[in-house]
Amino acid sequence: MGVRLDMFAAEENPRVCEAGEAVFRTYDMGAEMYVVLEGQVEITIGSTLVETLGPGEPFGEMALIDQTPRVATAIAKTPCKLAVIPEKRFLFMVQQTPHFALQIMKVMADRLRKMNARL
Repeated sequence: MGVRLDMFAAEENPRVCEAGEAVFRTYDMGAEMYVVLEGQVEITIGSTLVETLGPGEPFGEMALIDQTPRVATAIAKTPCKLAVIPEKRFLFMVQQTPHFALQIMKVMADRLRKMNARL
């Protein structure tokens, strides 16, 4: 993916995941989004691998935008460190930081284009 959110690179208290650990699963309610700081995370829908994410790449933002259950599963492919962005912080950043909001829109547009290309 082209969009990297390097603004989170110095996050304190990252979530640490072991390889194979689920960050979240399909149908979970989402109260936070994540940015990969170290390692790789695989995003799957059903049994289909949709994307493998690396450092700087965000995921889980859709659940914060539409307050519906997650549509994908995120599994740590390797040991990972993840910045955890709670909903309250996400909403503040969208309101106060236009660059952040545009970056999130670019992430979603890129993912939609990739999904459309597969059809």
